[in-house]
Amino acid sequence: MILTSYTTDLFIIFVLTLVLLGTKAFLVIFLGKELYGKYKSLGYFEFDFLFAFFILMVCLLISRIFYVIFDFVLTQYTIENYVEWAIFWKLAGFIGGIGLFFVLLTIERAVLNYKLKAIPSIIILLSFIVVLVFPVNEISDFQLLHINIIFSLSLIFIVPIIFIYMGIRAPEIRKVSFILSLGVILFLVGLVFMNEFFLYQLNRITTFFLFILFKLSGLILISYSATNLYIYNYFMEEK
Repeated sequence: MILTSYTTDLFIIFVLTLVLLGTKAFLVIFLGKELYGKYKSLGYFEFDFLFAFFILMVCLLISRIFYVIFDFVLTQYTIENYVEWAIFWKLAGFIGGIGLFFVLLTIERAVLNYKLKAIPSIIILLSFIVVLVFPVNEISDFQLLHINIIFSLSLIFIVPIIFIYMGIRAPEIRKVSFILSLGVILFLVGLVFMNEFFLYQLNRITTFFLFILFKLSGLILISYSATNLYIYNYFMEEK
């Protein structure tokens, strides 16, 4: 049963988590409709930014569902229960990592033409495979995996760097490039810091609220940017 021994703090976190879950579901539907409309308009399917960010949002939605089960049904935010139900936490992280891998690989293909040999994408994929297969026998194993995740997520900062540079260089895509960059930065701040160990070190409610705000703002800006398909077309036409 969800939060059978809940406190006010946990109830507020649960409500905020439902807001996050609902927003992700809305963005999946929104991007899915945009993707279907594009398919109907063109008559064929494109593996572009819109598709990549749609896959990311689907993965993040599924990932969050696993996190909700882990946090509020199985462990109820009790650290002593984490090891027993670690597989749900590991699956949540891995599924989210697949979405990040897909987006980064798409950007490397469209923007960089694989100049980095897809190395950042491969590192991220391998990092989340480690999360999935690494045995968790004690709480320190969770902390080790968090460090691994934070390290791999730092590679995502290559995305705003690329698009800020492209926005400065190309005025026609400047606005959407800067919006996308800001969205990714906000999303990463939320993704890195919105975990159990930061929440227990700081004021849990305040920290959770601030970083869920960053994450939601980032996702909305990313989704907006993904629907501006001309940014993808710009890079493909250059080639």
